[in-house]
Amino acid sequence: MIKEKLLKYLNENPYIYLDEFIKLVHGDKDHGYYVSEEIIGKKGDFITAPEISQMFGEAIAIKILQVINKNNIKHFNLIELGPGRGTLINDILRVLNKHLSPEINISLHFNEINKNFIKNLKLQFPKCKIHSVIGDYPDRYSFFIANEFVDALPLRQLKKRGNTYYETVVKKSLDGDFEFDIEIARSESEIYSKSRCDLKNNQIFEYSPQTIEVFSKIINFLEKNKGHLLLIDYGYAKHPLKSTIQSIKNHKKTDVLNDIGKQDITYLVNFDCLISILKNKKILEYKFVTQSAFLKLNGIEERANQLCEQNPAKAEEIKIQLNRLINDEHMGSLFKVLEVEI
Repeated sequence: MIKEKLLKYLNENPYIYLDEFIKLVHGDKDHGYYVSEEIIGKKGDFITAPEISQMFGEAIAIKILQVINKNNIKHFNLIELGPGRGTLINDILRVLNKHLSPEINISLHFNEINKNFIKNLKLQFPKCKIHSVIGDYPDRYSFFIANEFVDALPLRQLKKRGNTYYETVVKKSLDGDFEFDIEIARSESEIYSKSRCDLKNNQIFEYSPQTIEVFSKIINFLEKNKGHLLLIDYGYAKHPLKSTIQSIKNHKKTDVLNDIGKQDITYLVNFDCLISILKNKKILEYKFVTQSAFLKLNGIEERANQLCEQNPAKAEEIKIQLNRLINDEHMGSLFKVLEVEI
């Protein structure tokens, strides 16, 4: 089990860096949370937008239709990172199959590590390809979708005290449990110096090297083959300069260091780091908006009205679902959409 593996590591080492801790907890090939747990839906630990309503996927499908028709694409890769049970892609394909010309060919690709999800995806989509590596796709126009994918990737936290930079680690406490602490930052934290963030004492700067790597690989693939990316997650453009890490189990916030390997560890995504990559590459065709703005722009309110007319008995339920997706008190402003076209 994960807890035993962590204890063994900490019996041999004084601490483990936060990003290495998350990598172990989430991605261990035998017992990692995202590898082996039933994590999504009412019976899981959290509910994502596609689980709330079909309207989320339908709005994304409208965007795909616009892009494919505008660019006169006849064959393209539709790639989802972390598709889970396939709820989102099912909603998208239902719309695409209805409205796309029959001559347009879609090649379906998934990046997924959960064994149960992979088995289910292969049953639902017999022609799909499952990938373990980002960028390992056929060379052709591609549309990437990453909804609540990068917030689960390993995170680093840098903290300044005086003129010295530290980073968050996990240690074994005196009572044999686990605790957070800080140690001198590793030298490869050059991302901080490249950022526009000037830390003051005890402020915290968060970033995910693995997210930067994944994003860079996608952008490199798109530069070579052309295409589109929708990256949707909770996050910020301006860093709050404090810790945003949290854990979720049974739809409730929990202690990050409790129930290790049995709960989701997550954080607010640093979109500024990703936008900086685009600017450095002089990629100007991108938009960064709230989930609410994106969904409204792609017809979610009109679709909700249509569904209410078709299903009067479910009108109140549909309005509640819409509210959860676009209202600022729910997902509307906390969740952001980074849209890139190359």
